[in-house]
Amino acid sequence: MADVNIIPRISCDNCGLTVDKQLEQLGTNKSFKKPRDWGSLKIEGSRSADSYGGKERMDFTDLCPKCATAAIDAAAAALKAARNEDDANG
Repeated sequence: MADVNIIPRISCDNCGLTVDKQLEQLGTNKSFKKPRDWGSLKIEGSRSADSYGGKERMDFTDLCPKCATAAIDAAAAALKAARNEDDANG
């Protein structure tokens, strides 16, 4: 019988980009992991409504490099703006 290699795929939770997971093999043990340059995002907040359907949190387990970078940049900019507002009001 022929050997069949099945490689699982991973999809970005934001944009839907799909790529193969990376094979990690130790001896005869095989495991597949998300690519190293992929990220994730989990934010829990205090407001009751947002643009993602009224949730109090955002939880993206798998983000492609482009979306992960955009999420970090957006979070950093929003936190900086909030800090500047606090300084101006304080």
